[in-house]
Formats: sequence, structure tokens, C-alpha cells
Amino acid sequence: MPIYLTLEHRQLNLSPMQQSLAKAAASRQAMRLQFQSQLANIPSTYTSLCPLQVDERVLGKMIRKYSEQLVYRPLEEIQHYFTYTSGAFLEPGYAPLFYSRTENRLITPSKSAIAGIGEGLAGLVAQQLFRCRKLARPNHDYPDIVMMGNGKTYLIEAKATTGSASQIQQVIEDELVRLAAYTSACFELDSRPVIGILVGTALLSETQYHCFITELSV
Repeated sequence: MPIYLTLEHRQLNLSPMQQSLAKAAASRQAMRLQFQSQLANIPSTYTSLCPLQVDERVLGKMIRKYSEQLVYRPLEEIQHYFTYTSGAFLEPGYAPLFYSRTENRLITPSKSAIAGIGEGLAGLVAQQLFRCRKLARPNHDYPDIVMMGNGKTYLIEAKATTGSASQIQQVIEDELVRLAAYTSACFELDSRPVIGILVGTALLSETQYHCFITELSV
């Protein structure tokens, strides 16, 4: 079954002063607020890219290659979640069961499955758009993937949700400070140019995903 990826991309270029602020923001809240203010002033409009159609088997291979956790059939997990939330399991003629409770709790899918799919997609997108290859897959460390290509080092961080596109955009904005700080620090240690790539994916349905890609240059 093919999966359709809608892609939006933006590029942010940090000045030397913003790089210094980014590194300071990693440990100082006041600097973090100042750096966030600086980021807000950088033009960062997303541009739509050509959508991708990915075979489910290819994406499964990418998940096995790039996922930090060992996840059993993550794509089937998410497909089951969307089928369930659509009401397909309700028997004809029967209303949904109602339980009296004081708070509203949403049905949530496996977080490991979501993370695994997000990391697999991040690796796939990096290979397709930036023509880079895996250099290392850190375990319980930051970022999710280190890649290399075109004489550059790419630091790939993945985020994913079954929520809306606006929700994953907010997640990306919250994560941007951390990636900027890490990319700025690594820039001084690597002999190659270092590029930070933040890939946020909204899993909208079984076959439709929306990816927001932020390319951070220092």
C-alpha cells in the first residue's frame, strides 16, 4: 500500500551572534528567551516541495534502519489506531458504550510506533532531499541520526504525532532551540560544515503523512 508524503521545507541561517546565543540558551533560561526572540525575526516561511509516494515495504525498511527502539509492526499499529478511531469496530445498530467519568481521556496509539515511523521518515527524507547516508545512529543520545554527504555533516532530529499539522509545527518550534544549540556547538568541532535537520511529521491517516522540514545552517 503506498503512503503519500506532503513535504514543506524552510531554511534558517544563523549569524555568528545567534550561534553564540544558541549555545548559551542550552543552559540559561534568559538566553533561551532572547534566542527565541531572535528566531522569531528570521524569515522562516515554508515552501511546498514535490510530494513523495512511498511503498509501505520501503518505509518499513527505513524504520528498521533508523528507529531507536525495536518496534513490532509499527505501521500496522498506526493503521489499527486509525481504523479504531474511525468507528469501524462498532457493531451496526449499537451506539458507542458510555462510561461515567470526570475527565475526558483520548484513545492514543503506541508512542513507540509513532516515534519509530517518525525516525524512519526522517532518514528517508534526508536520503531523498539531501543525498546523504547514515554515519551513526546514536542510542539514547542526541540527535536521532548523524549523516554525511556532499562534504557536510547532517544532524537529523525527528518528531512525529498523530495530531494535526499545526500541532507538529508547535513541537518543531519548541525543539528548534535545542537543535540550534547542538548544531552551533558541533560546528566548531567538525572539519566539515554542519547542518541541522529537523523533520516533524503529522500522521494524518493510514496513507497520508505531512512532513515539515527545517534546515538549519550555521
